[in-house]
Amino acid sequence: MRQIGLLVIIITFFQYQQACRSRQQTDSQPNDSVATSVQAGSSDVQITSRLAGLGLTTTSDWRGINLGDDFAKVKTTEKGEAFESDASHVGYTIEFENLETADMLYYQTNQKVSAIEVDLFLISRQSVTDYQKELTPYFTARYGTPKTTGDETVWKGSKGETVTLKDVSKGKDFGLKIKISPSGGVTTASAK
Repeated sequence: MRQIGLLVIIITFFQYQQACRSRQQTDSQPNDSVATSVQAGSSDVQITSRLAGLGLTTTSDWRGINLGDDFAKVKTTEKGEAFESDASHVGYTIEFENLETADMLYYQTNQKVSAIEVDLFLISRQSVTDYQKELTPYFTARYGTPKTTGDETVWKGSKGETVTLKDVSKGKDFGLKIKISPSGGVTTASAK
């Protein structure tokens, strides 16, 4: 009986070491070491592992959803349960391993996605900078040359959409806000 118990302990210890060793190898790779380059129109869009973690693609405005898509597509595309829902919008949250989160609000008009707002809640100034360094070229490749004013960068897409990336960090609360809306203005209830 002792031999079986000792054998179980040795096997468990060995598996634990293997798991730790493979975790160390994964952690030692830089976040942006995996990048996929896809031709989107005439621009080269880079999807790094950080952007892939957000669920960004080369063919959609945000996580597989485009402005003008049927609003029902949001519920079938987003995973998890909505944290907020009413007649005009639905909201989802995703959490990352490093205690960072993203809240996505999808707005609708006439059963079509009319605007998307994303709040990234980040843990440090460095994380804000890292996301900006990856989101800026991503949006530039997708929507063209931006205009930057202070802590806000704005892109105007060829289909008339407006994409805004803003640093909303205050004190020890770090974050970014992304708005994707039609050129006629933001069709949302948020005044932020």
